[in-house]
Amino acid sequence: MARFISAIAARFVIALPYLWLLVFFLAPFLIVFKISLSEPALAMPPYQPVFDIFAGFAAFFEKVRALSFSNYLWLLDDPLYVNAYLSSIWIATVSTLITLAVGYPIAYGMARAPASIRPTLLMLVILPFWTSFLIRVYAWIGILKPEGLLNQFLMFLGVIDEPLVILNTTTAIYIGIVYSYLPSWFCRSIRRWKRWMGL
Repeated sequence: MARFISAIAARFVIALPYLWLLVFFLAPFLIVFKISLSEPALAMPPYQPVFDIFAGFAAFFEKVRALSFSNYLWLLDDPLYVNAYLSSIWIATVSTLITLAVGYPIAYGMARAPASIRPTLLMLVILPFWTSFLIRVYAWIGILKPEGLLNQFLMFLGVIDEPLVILNTTTAIYIGIVYSYLPSWFCRSIRRWKRWMGL
């Protein structure tokens, strides 16, 4: 009996995270998916059909048949959304390649570094996580804007005569994405290099 209760308790503990994901991830996702299949309406809520759990199964299935994929077809017909989607894929691909090119060599160097300084190097990688993600990203505005630190520094060195337009460009997006994901990439890459080299 004790073994049976222990097995039930173990399964209950394992089931808790799945229940959490079901309630707080899958259920909202299904609600949004249902709304995406609905038609806009001047009502509250602003879409039709609206399910009523007390209306019975017949009314439920009738409203299910009223759902449509027309919104998704409309997205495919509008070049604005298609171009935005393709642009997102392109930016994600380029950002990933830049992160690879920057992250792997540095991670290799950190993995090959003497064991005495390796914790310090790892600490320097983890240190940005101590600051809010939003604050770190917003700090780049002060660096990249026309009167920001980067332009002021380049003009001080005489590299440029007038400020570069970097903010609100694709280049700024690449910088923000690579900067945001690089620390996490370092941590994963260091573990891979150490495993491959048998360290």
